[in-house]
Amino acid sequence: MKRLTRVAGMVAVSAALTLQGVSLGAEKAFPAPVPQTGQKISYTEWDDATYQAGVPWPNPRFTVDGDCVTDNLTGLMWAKSFGPTKTWTDALAYCKQLDLGGHKDWRMPNMREQLSLIDYTLGADSAKAFFVPRNIPFKNVPGSTWTSTTFAPETNCATYVSTACYQFKWVKTDQCGVLPVRGGVDKNGKEITKKGIAPVIKTGQTESYAPGDDGDLQFGVPWPNPRFTDNGNETVTDNVTGLMWSKNANLGGVMFTTKAIRVCESLELGGYKDWRVPNIKEMQTLIDYSMPSFSPAPFVNAGGTAWCSTIWSTNNVKAWVWVVNFMGYAGGVGLDGPAGFCECNAWAVRGGILDPKVKVEKSPLQYPRPPEPVEKAPEQPKPPQLP
Repeated sequence: MKRLTRVAGMVAVSAALTLQGVSLGAEKAFPAPVPQTGQKISYTEWDDATYQAGVPWPNPRFTVDGDCVTDNLTGLMWAKSFGPTKTWTDALAYCKQLDLGGHKDWRMPNMREQLSLIDYTLGADSAKAFFVPRNIPFKNVPGSTWTSTTFAPETNCATYVSTACYQFKWVKTDQCGVLPVRGGVDKNGKEITKKGIAPVIKTGQTESYAPGDDGDLQFGVPWPNPRFTDNGNETVTDNVTGLMWSKNANLGGVMFTTKAIRVCESLELGGYKDWRVPNIKEMQTLIDYSMPSFSPAPFVNAGGTAWCSTIWSTNNVKAWVWVVNFMGYAGGVGLDGPAGFCECNAWAVRGGILDPKVKVEKSPLQYPRPPEPVEKAPEQPKPPQLP
């Protein structure tokens, strides 16, 4: 197994992380390093729990103050209670008129902000919502929750997050719940609340479809210009998160889960050997919700569906792997044995903070070590034809 260490030169975060036991050194700082998913249960070698890549969560992660909850990881403040189910337009209006905790600048969260709440530590307990962070008593949790981000290919639809963390689109006239938020960085770069140690970046959406929506407010850490740097060696650096990606978003064609893990772990690219399968939070940073799609240039083959290293199980009976597709959909597919039954793309990443401080718990559903990639034997020359 690879030695689990910080990747030098990739991500440095606020000095507050030093208090979490992460030595930073003199590294280049990036605006919005990706936080950990929270997953601690391992199902196979080199999965999300093996690396626990990302900014460690502060302790406490959340601070409750009356009817408000502050996330000390992102710096965002949330209403403690979900609003009633409404259409998308009515939900925007509900947030705008809210007066709560002495604040009147509430709004509907955009897609990235809503996703920032997901807690993947609840992996083996399907009876509980993944979406609601552990130990935080949110009230009136609905089955699905609106975001202010319109689904760009179908503007009569908006994106949503379900209680089980699935993410895609609903028609705007449908009924969903809403969890008001405030704070973060506005579109002029002003910090409304104290910046967290892993602030949320913009979605990329700039076109507005209703007052108070994502395109109107454009909250989040702005994207650097350029957002991505093509390093000229088949690697690409994301200048907002600090992660380095393989330029080719489809390494070897569609494949099963375990093969994708081994392909990434065995990869030697750009002079680096510490490549891995990204976790779901890392993969989601590449979605550009102005389209939405995986960010295009300078990547190639950035379509289809990509594997994530984040896995969960339903009461230790069946394991599921998170996948993200080029339209922003995130869902789970089964991991039935060493191969699984879904074929998706292998897209490799490196960097971030790889320094797990919590002992990894192994699930009873242990899957075999990913097999070595099978190299295709070179075609042998045909014997000459006899006259």
